[in-house]
Amino acid sequence: MRGLLKVLLVALLFLALSSVAQKEETSPSTTEDNTKETATPTSDATSRRSSNTKDDEGDEKTDDSEQENLPEDEATAEESDNDEDPTPSFDESYDETGMPGTVELTTPDYMTIPTPMFEIGEKITLGWKYGNYTQRPPVKLSICGKFPRGSNKSPDAAALCDWDIAVNISGSLRKYEWDTVTQGMPGAAFVADSGYLMRFYDSEYGVNNAIPGAGRIVPSVFWFNMYNSRYDLTNQGVPVGYDPSSASSLAVGACSVFAIVLCAMFV
Repeated sequence: MRGLLKVLLVALLFLALSSVAQKEETSPSTTEDNTKETATPTSDATSRRSSNTKDDEGDEKTDDSEQENLPEDEATAEESDNDEDPTPSFDESYDETGMPGTVELTTPDYMTIPTPMFEIGEKITLGWKYGNYTQRPPVKLSICGKFPRGSNKSPDAAALCDWDIAVNISGSLRKYEWDTVTQGMPGAAFVADSGYLMRFYDSEYGVNNAIPGAGRIVPSVFWFNMYNSRYDLTNQGVPVGYDPSSASSLAVGACSVFAIVLCAMFV
């Protein structure tokens, strides 16, 4: 019996040792398989990231090439849209609530002769300058005229102008010659009368815009009279080209008449 037990114990020990040996042989292969299975997803993720990076770089290159191929106008427009702080234009940066500009009549001198007289049928020289507050002089200037109230010459009493004297002349001009023969209202002749009006205005804003903005001229109004000259010869006592608006001419004529009267009294 003892011999049989010894044999059984030896057999059991052999079986146990064989089992342990088999586990040690199978464990490395399993670890290797697990490592391979784990490494495969990592490799796939790295490959996908690399592919996405290449795609992004390709998209950026495509955008750059498309930007280079854009026309200059479109490229400039896109740059200006992306500019968060564009340079303000002159109109935007200028104070619109400031003083407006004006036109000052210099020929004839409106300060000396508030209501000048113009001869019908003659060419009238007009001269002007811009006031000190005219920081933005007009690019184009226009001048128009208005018949006196009650003359029954105006087709629209409410209109500011009845005829054009000058239209869209250069704003840099300071002198203009008005021909009263050719530059009047069609179908209506000038008459000797007082109360005519002349308006200077910025062509861009029109004669009806009373507040065009700071630094720009407001429509400037000047009164004048018109007369008919019936003198053709110098021996009639009035020189040809006599200007009744000239104070000096009037003074010389009065002094001459006074001197003649005195001489007649004492001779």
